[in-house]
Amino acid sequence: MKRLLFVILTAAALYAGYWFIGSNGATAGFERWFEDRRNEGWVAEYDSITTNGFPSRFDTTISDLSLADPETGVAYSAPFLQVFALSYKPEHLIAVWPNEQTISSPFGKAAITSTDMRASLIVKKSASLALEKANYVTEGLVAKMDDGHEYGASKVLMAVERKATELNSYHFGVEARDLILPQPANIRLEAGLLPQTLEFARGDVTASFDAPWDLNALQSARPQPTRIDVKLIEAKWGQLELRIAGGFDVDSTGRADGQITIKAQNWRDILAISAATGLIPKQLVRPIDQALSLLSGLSGNRNTLDLPLALVGGQMKLGPIPLGPAPLFRLR
Repeated sequence: MKRLLFVILTAAALYAGYWFIGSNGATAGFERWFEDRRNEGWVAEYDSITTNGFPSRFDTTISDLSLADPETGVAYSAPFLQVFALSYKPEHLIAVWPNEQTISSPFGKAAITSTDMRASLIVKKSASLALEKANYVTEGLVAKMDDGHEYGASKVLMAVERKATELNSYHFGVEARDLILPQPANIRLEAGLLPQTLEFARGDVTASFDAPWDLNALQSARPQPTRIDVKLIEAKWGQLELRIAGGFDVDSTGRADGQITIKAQNWRDILAISAATGLIPKQLVRPIDQALSLLSGLSGNRNTLDLPLALVGGQMKLGPIPLGPAPLFRLR
């Protein structure tokens, strides 16, 4: 019995020592990361970093953090950020964000509030901590921009998984429910033309990049897309239904080359909204309506529009209609 007690006490002491070393290592690792960012010219400040959770977890809390990358112009601040890991499985991380946080970029500043925001990450057992799988959920999300616009959703879900069969390729699944977008100009949503919120917006997309998503992607250069395949992106806003599928390659400058098929249900309402907002000049509404009526008739359903969106040489064309320059697919 004494021998068994000695073994138990010895094992407990060894495990306590392991946890103590691991917790100090977790704290020191975060401190070193902030110091490295400051050496690179970032603003990287915090009030304190503490690690608790004995005996089974490493629960690290970073309080009053402030980050700003001068190269991209992206900045982030929050009263705290928590990162949890099981002491026996440190490559599986859980991140928890506060109910209030702020993000700034060259496009504007957003004050973000939520009732719950957390993510689960599984990273590769290596120094680079390359992403293997992640799940993200937030509820009661509201983002107020400094220009007065407001975005929000009752719930946002996202899942990412690295594809083992393809280098630097990731499968994304995203869904937003009760999505709030800024009210379009010249449209009175309260008059019943459109409801206040999109019922849902969801996507099933696979994207390939020129580098893996790992620590280097956060503290140095962002991986850039080389190929995007859209299995399905769909959204429902009142009677308007939109579905998108297709794929395209992306060159080193961010220009896309490929084709996306767009299917729009009740497309005449979309045309009316585009005219009401000024996106389409009133004198063009009738000829566009006639052209799209002809195209929709070819699909067998005059309420459904099924058109290819061609992306070639930096330009876009929807069916026979030129749309002008295509967006660049570059991550800052």
